[in-house]
Amino acid sequence: MARRRDWRAGRCYPPPPSTSPDRPLPMAPPAPPPRPYRVTVLWLSALALALLAYPAVRLFWDYEIDINEGWNAYHQLRAIAGQPLYDTGSPLFFNNYPPLSFYVVGALAKLIGDPLIAGRLVSLAAIAAIAWAVARIVRSAGASALDALFGAATCILLFAAFATDYLGMNDPQLLGQALVLAGLATHLGRPATPARAVTAAVLLAAGVLTKHNLVAVPLVVAIDVLARGPVRVRVAFFAAGLGLAASSAAILWGMAGKAFFTQLLASRTWDVERAFLFTTETLSRLQAPLAAVGLALIAARRRRPAGLVLGYLGLALALGVFFSGGAGTDVNVWFDVSIALAIGAGLAAHLLDGRVPRAAFALAVNAGVLFYAPLCLGRFGVDALGEMSDRERLFHADVAYLQGIPGTVLCQSQLLCFRAGKPMFYDGFNVNQAMLAGRLPADTLIAMLRRHDIAVLQISDVPVHGDGDYPGVQTMPNRFVHFQDDVFAVLAEEYTVDRVGISGRFFRPKRIPTP
Repeated sequence: MARRRDWRAGRCYPPPPSTSPDRPLPMAPPAPPPRPYRVTVLWLSALALALLAYPAVRLFWDYEIDINEGWNAYHQLRAIAGQPLYDTGSPLFFNNYPPLSFYVVGALAKLIGDPLIAGRLVSLAAIAAIAWAVARIVRSAGASALDALFGAATCILLFAAFATDYLGMNDPQLLGQALVLAGLATHLGRPATPARAVTAAVLLAAGVLTKHNLVAVPLVVAIDVLARGPVRVRVAFFAAGLGLAASSAAILWGMAGKAFFTQLLASRTWDVERAFLFTTETLSRLQAPLAAVGLALIAARRRRPAGLVLGYLGLALALGVFFSGGAGTDVNVWFDVSIALAIGAGLAAHLLDGRVPRAAFALAVNAGVLFYAPLCLGRFGVDALGEMSDRERLFHADVAYLQGIPGTVLCQSQLLCFRAGKPMFYDGFNVNQAMLAGRLPADTLIAMLRRHDIAVLQISDVPVHGDGDYPGVQTMPNRFVHFQDDVFAVLAEEYTVDRVGISGRFFRPKRIPTP
């Protein structure tokens, strides 16, 4: 046995067993998680996979999931062809998104031959990447694999229950979320090195170049680096970030000139009433995880990374309230809230000290999801038993109708015009916002309708101003306003409904009577 000398007494003695280098203190294996918690997490994970099966099955059916799909497909097609993305050749078709997603999806579309399916595949892969990043962040805090699985399952459940149409949809939002969240996971990894800081900066920049409203995570990471990072890490992160911002701006200016910045920063209407109603609608669905996770993070705010995630959640809530008042915004403005709640759920389960049963906590966090799950599964069942097939058949009938009509076609459903081979011509939402802001004449569309410049006008939305002109049509306000009420008044005078299909109503000019 090793011996050491006591310099005070001049005698040798054996070291205590607990500190002997030859006999290190054995570490007790971690206690297994309670069986109720383990069973609860496994069942929640199974439910998450069941709900995720719906967008996976729906992915290859050829009909419009959301009105954004065709708009993105047009730009992805231009990216494939090497055409400009911000000078589209039509003064009435805009691009107010950063370019990265169009090239990513375009590259995949070259392999599979269809930008729509490519975009849907990227979206579905992105939600898996988001769940993986959530698990990685929870695990990096010292949590168990089961706690990390709980965080990932909660993330998928929140998206699958409350943002079903965004999963597997041809839209860049989830790809951008996956990139910035990978940046957050990289930042929270250990050890904190300049190389890790540069990698995080690259991922955050890529996320913002995919979707420009993803500012919550970059802000949280930048503040954390500034407050807690070693000097070398601070220098590396901010030097990389500023370098990427400057080089990206230079490249974008070289690609599109002033058009990129003009279209990306174009103003849109903002309404406090809309912000209030949209916020209360969303938070009513998230009240269970907000209460359970929020209280747990507040209690553990001094422990890293609980304080950082609490700040992320607070910033995401504030940005969600602000963005929700903007015209055309959708549930995607609340995605950062759902992700922060999922990370917080996994961290809270790890930090619970036994006073709250973890199985009960897991069920409380997902109480809203469990309430909505039967509705989601019912929708999946109905669609799988023939609804998707009928929708695709009816959509193709609308496409065939448009293909048989020459002349200029204006589609509110951009995918309809895309599948019919019609060129991009009119971006309903952005043109309407440009008219309201004075960037285009207020009568831009009305003048074209009065001249009968448009051979077919397809409208998915019902009119808002009343059903006198369209008897039997139930009217309601729409979150995405593409046409003002005066457009419907002119349609009643100058056009007639030529077809009613799954895509909406198809208007054609009235015959001019022969004198």
